[in-house]
Amino acid sequence: MSDTAAHHSVFQRAVCDQCGERPVAPDRADYLAKRGLIRYVWTCAACGHQFATESPAAIGPEQEQEAVKAFWPSLLVG
Repeated sequence: MSDTAAHHSVFQRAVCDQCGERPVAPDRADYLAKRGLIRYVWTCAACGHQFATESPAAIGPEQEQEAVKAFWPSLLVG
């Protein structure tokens, strides 16, 4: 199993700490490059409570640079 597949197989959906319901999907995800994490922001459909969770990113800094080069080469300087 690849590192990415192993990472996704241990992913657990968020649970609202107010009512215990499980939101279906996060409202947004932010990549925290310096910490190597992804922060997910959730809103519970049952009670409206908004909360955040964090999990390790599936890619590291080297893969991030390659993705930037592939998709946004005009943003790179030098």
